[in-house]
Amino acid sequence: MGWWFGRILTFESVADEAPAISDILADASDGAILADGDETVAGYAAYGSSISAAVEPLVNCFDVQLFDDGSTLRAAIAGSPLRIMTDELGSSADDKAAPRVRREQLPVTAVPGTLTLSYYDPQRDYQSGEARALAAGRNGSELQQDLPAVLDAAAAKGIAQQMLARRWAERDKLTLRLPPSQMALEPGTLIDVPADPLSWMVDSCTVDAFVTIAELRPSRGSVVSMSADPGRIIDNPDVVAGPLIVAILDVPDVVQSASDEPAILIAAANSTPGWKRQAITVAIGSTTISTQTAARKSVLGTALTALGQRDPYLVDHVNSVDVGLVDADQWLTSCDDEALAAGTNIAVLGRELIQFGDAESLGGGHFRLSRLLRGRAGTEWALAEHLPGESFCLLRSDSVRQVSLPTWALNSSVTASSREGVSTSIQFAGERLRPFAPVNLKAVVGTAGDLQLSWTRRSRKGLAWADEVDVPLGETREQYRVTVNGSASTAEFTCETPGMTIAESARSDVGPGSATVEVRQIGDWAASRPAQTSIILP
Repeated sequence: MGWWFGRILTFESVADEAPAISDILADASDGAILADGDETVAGYAAYGSSISAAVEPLVNCFDVQLFDDGSTLRAAIAGSPLRIMTDELGSSADDKAAPRVRREQLPVTAVPGTLTLSYYDPQRDYQSGEARALAAGRNGSELQQDLPAVLDAAAAKGIAQQMLARRWAERDKLTLRLPPSQMALEPGTLIDVPADPLSWMVDSCTVDAFVTIAELRPSRGSVVSMSADPGRIIDNPDVVAGPLIVAILDVPDVVQSASDEPAILIAAANSTPGWKRQAITVAIGSTTISTQTAARKSVLGTALTALGQRDPYLVDHVNSVDVGLVDADQWLTSCDDEALAAGTNIAVLGRELIQFGDAESLGGGHFRLSRLLRGRAGTEWALAEHLPGESFCLLRSDSVRQVSLPTWALNSSVTASSREGVSTSIQFAGERLRPFAPVNLKAVVGTAGDLQLSWTRRSRKGLAWADEVDVPLGETREQYRVTVNGSASTAEFTCETPGMTIAESARSDVGPGSATVEVRQIGDWAASRPAQTSIILP
């Protein structure tokens, strides 16, 4: 079979032989690189804006050791490993004590746990293939390496495994301080050191005050062939996309976006595999806004049962809700308490924001959600509104699209429509701009007949308790409206602190007996829902 090769965005062909890596490097560099070794590839595409970019994949993947001698990049001089004697270690020019061997090791987190190698596979008609190597028991980052060479699957798997092994081996570095007799050391020299492993290679070498300072890395083995299967070409059948399901979400800003303006979230999904963005038109009165669905399909569905009420300040271990997803191939996963505390699995159900810790698959895209956190982001007011058939959507920033609305859109009807004529409408309440209702409202009648009120402020900008002292105000100014509904009439008051005292004379018109006290925070855009408590007035 012939091999193909290109240099700096060009391609050449040479027939009837598989080129050696050393020949490719020499040809691509006009002789500036003189490597050794007999590894071959069936073909290689050298491309890039420079010689370095063109040959770097070969050097990295086949671990080609090159050292600059001033005129060329060449391989290390072959020879038997140099044995360093124990009494040569720890040399010093001023008779001060120096460490015999200094060993450093990178943390495990700095080394990839997975390496993916892409290549051209002749058994798949030269389409791109991937070989993956995993470090056993390691969950580090993933490293992607592109090798524009023609390889079979077994060779590619061996290269990937060897590259990952080298990464882990290179965590180690030895620094030796040697006497002047070792000044002739040069990079690439193999050295036997009384350390584990025994054989090391000089990575760099300097001389300081007649002391030879050599930095060593563990010596590397050759690429081994491993058992691997090239796989098969997966058909890409034409599938008619199912009808688009669109939902408008008017919810608090749980993603804490930088903008502070009226906005909705558009969620969209269909029942068939695959997904591509589709055009959406948002209408508010005579104003229309053109947008698209999110890059990823929303995890969207409906409630199959009604979620019962429960205290929003404790984990709900009593209630559960069954939901059915539009796309039965999508999946909901459980999470632990630590993940719940970090905001995982937050979803909108009807108009309440919940988090679920347990997701039990019932089959056919149906799930039972339990171990719930209720009334998230100030939505405890919606606990009693649940009905079968209400919408469910998992809130992920990459699967919902935020659409900004005009400032006058509050309390207006908003409609979202697809090109196929699918549409849905809501009455826009601007939940992301509404302060959360105050909590811990207390009302006490003092000895002088005055009404003493206190409460705790919450903030729509304070979902993350950053300073652990107080939540941010989130509004231009702090202001509250206090309403006392009595047996005879209603009285309203305003204040600028989370508490106030109402003199008996100021509330005498509301009448004695049972009364209800409501407190709302007045925000820049809207007032919060009320905090309420009851009291008996004299």
